[in-house]
Amino acid sequence: PTPAATVGSPDIPVQPPAREGGAAFDACSAVLRGVPAMDVLVRYERSWSIQDALDQHAALAEQREVLAEIGRNRLRVRQTQLSFAELEVEDSLEAAHSIPPSDAADAQRVLNVAGRLRSTMRDLRLASRLRLMEQDMVHQNLAISEAEIEKSRMEMASMKEVIDDKSLVVAPDDLQAAPTPSIDLDGRIVQQRYHYCTNCKVGGHGQRFCQYFLERADWRVYPNQKWFEDEKGNEYHCPLGKKLVDFADESHFSRIAMYLKGRAWLEEKTKVYDLAPEIMPYTYIVEKGTWRTKPPPEDHEVDNLPWFVKEADRNWGTSVHVCAKPSDCIGLTNPDATYVVQQHIKDPLLMDDGRKCHIKFYVLLVGHEDGERWHLYTYQDGYLSISPNKWTPEDLSKDTQVTIIRSERITDWKPWPTAYPKCKAGVVKIIKKAVGDGKLEGRLGKRQFEIFSADFMVDTQGDVWFFEFNMSPVLKDPQDAPKVNDADMIRGALAIVAPYEGGSPGLWDFAGEFVRDQPDAGGGPAPAAAAGAADGALDGAATC
Repeated sequence: PTPAATVGSPDIPVQPPAREGGAAFDACSAVLRGVPAMDVLVRYERSWSIQDALDQHAALAEQREVLAEIGRNRLRVRQTQLSFAELEVEDSLEAAHSIPPSDAADAQRVLNVAGRLRSTMRDLRLASRLRLMEQDMVHQNLAISEAEIEKSRMEMASMKEVIDDKSLVVAPDDLQAAPTPSIDLDGRIVQQRYHYCTNCKVGGHGQRFCQYFLERADWRVYPNQKWFEDEKGNEYHCPLGKKLVDFADESHFSRIAMYLKGRAWLEEKTKVYDLAPEIMPYTYIVEKGTWRTKPPPEDHEVDNLPWFVKEADRNWGTSVHVCAKPSDCIGLTNPDATYVVQQHIKDPLLMDDGRKCHIKFYVLLVGHEDGERWHLYTYQDGYLSISPNKWTPEDLSKDTQVTIIRSERITDWKPWPTAYPKCKAGVVKIIKKAVGDGKLEGRLGKRQFEIFSADFMVDTQGDVWFFEFNMSPVLKDPQDAPKVNDADMIRGALAIVAPYEGGSPGLWDFAGEFVRDQPDAGGGPAPAAAAGAADGALDGAATC
């Protein structure tokens, strides 16, 4: 709501009623209830464009004026209340002084006069305290409002400073061309004052990564602008002046791309199976309502374990269907979609109380500027996703068979020390093949990275089974989840991607370097699948 929407009449007259004991005091209290409260409704939030910064500053300044007017009205009412209380005390004192001798001999009359005096003195003390409290509250809220305005003013000053930085260059349209550096009047290359990040509103974790980069003293926001609008009316953004910045979620304008080129080979279930068939459950594929691979065995030839039918390009739990036998699988598919079909693994390792669980295993993959080298890191902490019900193969409900939501940290799980190196080895096998086969492509002159998760299950023999990667996993920040969040993991990953003095990789474990010859050139905008990824997509898909 705008500040103006909270304002009552700008000047509230207070008519003194007849002096009738506490009636005047209560009347002022009633008037005060009709005056808007001193609430600071508009708070400063980081702006990502010049227009947003200007609009926010105007709203905060307007709020300051509104609050000042509300404060004046509230203090006028409190002052009137105090004045009435003082008059009541004066009347009570005058009545006590002028009591006739005949009444002074009457104990009840004396008690009545003394009681009225005590009551009016009590009201006076209360009115005085309320006025002081009101005054403190008004000053406090005005100070908060002014502090919010100051934050906005400093932000606008910072934006003016960064857009005056002549070291930034326009992102080249030719993806193979190196950007031309800015030269000063003496023919020297202009040095960049700060590192810059831009939120181009692509989605995914771009804004989140900007927030973490801005924790560093030498990073600044570089404002965005409208880039273009497509035929459907969708608006796209880029750094102001189409400049090349250190980090932006629109890869074409960023020295560090936050999407891997070739990521579809990791994200799509039909493609990733080509990279790791030996560590995954045997996978059948349904396309346009028919088996693209050989069909599964007949019902009487398989174990009594559930079957899972999953859309190949989705990670939402709603895209997973569970059935009892392979002959039911085709009936659960849509003719317009592609599905993978897997049977539940044998002898799954369950929680102590019999519930099913899977491992949420985090991965950082960095492609370097030479377009050839890839560095893989795995995180030594993670999560368990645990079903709410005790597992049995006969119960086909999603609550029992489908584990989606991150339930608890994994570090206290007894099998984790044994399972971690096996999960790590599985990811190494997949990424090594993806790089070696050219599925993941380098970007010459541009670093690229992604933080993603892998779903694993452990069986009672201690073997781990890989199911899929989630390229846009849920990541929690301290302000959203103070007790259990991913801030340390994100900071550590960004310290690897963009090192700085004092930065630490934290629990990220270097898993290997992989090299591919003859990379393709160029960065280019983020792939469509990445650009459309929604921040906060369900972290994890069904496991079987």
